[in-house]
Amino acid sequence: MPTITKLPILATIPRSGTWFLRYAVSFLIHLDRGGRIEDRLTGEVVGRPTGMDFDFRRFRGGPLFDTRQSMPNEHLFIGHTVCPGFAGSVDDHSWWARTPFHVPGYDYLHEGLNYTYTPIDLAVDVAYTPLSVRAVDRAAAAGRGAPVALVYRNPLAQAASYFRYGVGHASSSYNTIDGQPLARVPFRDYLFGSALPSYAKQFISFQAMAARHPGLVRLVPCECLMARPVEILADLLNHLQGTARCDWRNLRHAVRLARREHLRAIEAELGHSLDGTRAANISHMRSSRFEETLHDRLREDVVERLQWMGVDTGLLVWSGDNSRGHSLRQKGHLAAE
Repeated sequence: MPTITKLPILATIPRSGTWFLRYAVSFLIHLDRGGRIEDRLTGEVVGRPTGMDFDFRRFRGGPLFDTRQSMPNEHLFIGHTVCPGFAGSVDDHSWWARTPFHVPGYDYLHEGLNYTYTPIDLAVDVAYTPLSVRAVDRAAAAGRGAPVALVYRNPLAQAASYFRYGVGHASSSYNTIDGQPLARVPFRDYLFGSALPSYAKQFISFQAMAARHPGLVRLVPCECLMARPVEILADLLNHLQGTARCDWRNLRHAVRLARREHLRAIEAELGHSLDGTRAANISHMRSSRFEETLHDRLREDVVERLQWMGVDTGLLVWSGDNSRGHSLRQKGHLAAE
């Protein structure tokens, strides 16, 4: 395949709906191509009855997806990354370069991987494709890149979710801090020493690029996506694909198939969590009730710390301020994590 030099990017801060987006978009593409998907919970067959089944065992979650036959662009990135083209703005944030991400995976496109073999899903008989990160960065910095969007969760919910995720992770890169089991680390220490700096480092890159190229870079709260998934995802896809479509005819079906209960049923069928880090009886998708108990004690301190780092905290949507999004998440209608 030819090297990718221009790439629409749907980025997420970890624990901000990544797998919901990966599955919803992949289901949409599969149905658009005439495929079929059987709902593991209801037995309903969605799509063309005689179409090809979705291959859950082959599916890896990208981060690249072949979108041909469904969308104007041939590829789409869905995952965690720093905003392309941001490197030229680092000097405006003195803390940025000296602040490492507390775990791997926040910045897929700049972690020095072998991008000649970038994993790609939904492509026929192709598992990897070459990607030029340098070309993507160069075009983005000049305002000539493909559209970009960041889906982000409020930082307390994100930190609480990542804390639980790390405690249950199979890798010591996630379940320990400085050689100490994460389970023994006080949450406040984890929040201010690890989670918030990483959150701010990723978020500020998109904030800065959105200010520089507002037509190309968009920031969308995960809480809004959870409250109105079909509407918000359609708007995101229109932005990323450079279209104004209102006929995403399979999107409602795709979003329903990507609901939390259904994805958990798929995990049980596969025998492992969607991200492959744990056994099927321990899903990587968890409720956020723990986060709800933290607001009164920590929210003010979190806002103060993020503002010191230059984050526009007015862009954050707190769970208590979005009762509809909160009720949907608690009822399990969406895979928020």
